[in-house]
Amino acid sequence: MTKESKPDRLRQMGALNPRPEGVHASWFREAGFFDPLDLVQVKYEMLRHARQDGTNKADAAALFGLSRQTYYQAEAAFERDGIAGLLPRTRGPKSAHKLTGEVMRLVEEHLDANGQLQARSLAELVHSRLGISVHPRSIERAVARKKNDDGRTHAITMPANGKEIYEALRADVVCGTACARRMGAIVFHGLWRGLAVLITPEQSTIARQQSAPRSTTTSVVAHDRQLVHMLANMVLAAETGGSHVY
Repeated sequence: MTKESKPDRLRQMGALNPRPEGVHASWFREAGFFDPLDLVQVKYEMLRHARQDGTNKADAAALFGLSRQTYYQAEAAFERDGIAGLLPRTRGPKSAHKLTGEVMRLVEEHLDANGQLQARSLAELVHSRLGISVHPRSIERAVARKKNDDGRTHAITMPANGKEIYEALRADVVCGTACARRMGAIVFHGLWRGLAVLITPEQSTIARQQSAPRSTTTSVVAHDRQLVHMLANMVLAAETGGSHVY
């Protein structure tokens, strides 16, 4: 059985950097937490370098082996969707330029109730409603791509605090105080999936902590009731010579 490598895992997520040799940031030189193969991490660190270190955007893009256009696309995606926006999406053929957001919304609104795709009818609907001629096969491919993109991105739910968790871990790594298990999640899986691995147990811990006061209160109440019961029996026993119990 062939052992799955990190590049394999990144490739499955669509997050394998095709040009890792273009990353020249000094903190990526040693293999480990910062990995030039991880395109999501490369994009995040590029944006961070410009925003927090004050580097010119064009210089930041060049330092990470990416174009200025890629920088601006990543910046817009990050502002819109957070770290999830840095996960590359599947590119469609150039002929798909007709399938604008307006067209796709119309298509999605008129899918069958069971999700079945009647591409020919939808193509006719698009033409009659919007005056745009689209081949039925193009609609089929576009719907399939969207399902694939949504599945890859949302199979792992990234909470809003994903950035804060990464930044805290990053600071520990830079200072040399990072927990091996937490650091290992990013090293093994990459930034995107690694954060999901880290966040899941943290959410469970938070849930337990939030429920702890309620369980403690319940325990205290139960203990108080037992105490009242015992004291009442002691008083009744003293007053009645033990002939009554509460």
